[in-house]
Amino acid sequence: MSLNHFITALAVIVIFPLFLNACSEEEWPEGCLYGEIILPNFNDPDTPGAYFDFSEGEIVFGEEGRLRGDIYLEQTFIKGNPEHEIGLHDEQPDSLLYKRSAPSWGSARWKVSPNPGVPPSVPLYEGHNIWVRTAEGHTAKFKILTMESNENHTSYNWIKIRWIYQPDGSTSF
Repeated sequence: MSLNHFITALAVIVIFPLFLNACSEEEWPEGCLYGEIILPNFNDPDTPGAYFDFSEGEIVFGEEGRLRGDIYLEQTFIKGNPEHEIGLHDEQPDSLLYKRSAPSWGSARWKVSPNPGVPPSVPLYEGHNIWVRTAEGHTAKFKILTMESNENHTSYNWIKIRWIYQPDGSTSF
C-alpha cells in the first residue's frame, strides 16, 4: 500500500465517524425532552397496560397510566389514551428530526378519537415516525426502532422507541 493510500484510508477512518456524529439524532433541540424506551405489551385483560407519559418521560402502569399516559401499546397498534384528547399521525420512515414541525392539528392527517372512550390508533411499522398531540396539548414524536413479535406473530411483546417532546407548547422542534 502506498503512503497516499494509507493516508487516505486513515483520513476516512478518522473523519467518517465525525461526519456521522454531526448528522445524528443526538443533536436534540435545546429545551426538549427526549430518550429511548421499551414499551411492553400486556395482553392480559385484567391489566390496563403500560402507558407512556411524554411530559414526564416515563412508563406508567395501571390506573395511574390511564390517568396520566399519552400512548400505549395494544397488540399490533399504538393507541392514544382515550381519557385525553390524544392525536396521532403516522409518517413514513425517516430520521426522527427530518421533519421538525408537526402537521396542522385538526387536518385529516391526524387520527383522533372517533367516539368518546375509543382511542385513536396507528398500526406498528418498524422505522415509522408518529407525531403525538399529548394530554397537555403539546407536541411529541417518536420513531419505532425495533419490535419483538410474539411466537404466533399475532401481536408484539414490546417495541423500542426513540422519542422527543416539546414542552413549550409549540409544534416545532
